[in-house]
Amino acid sequence: MINRIKSLVKKYESKILEAEENIKTLLNNPTIIPEHTDINKELDKLLEVKSSNFGKLQHIASYLPKQENKDGK
Repeated sequence: MINRIKSLVKKYESKILEAEENIKTLLNNPTIIPEHTDINKELDKLLEVKSSNFGKLQHIASYLPKQENKDGK
């Protein structure tokens, strides 16, 4: 089970990073996609991807086993 959870965590983290990089690219060079005249719409889509995967990441973290401190607490 733990490997499946770790796999999902990596998937969500990857999608968040990908969305962040695409957002930065669009903001720094909006002419990179000339056929898209509505940059705001594209940014909104990327923000939704980032937000959705961040929520999934937080949710899946609740299924990770709690780690004890080295002093047993």
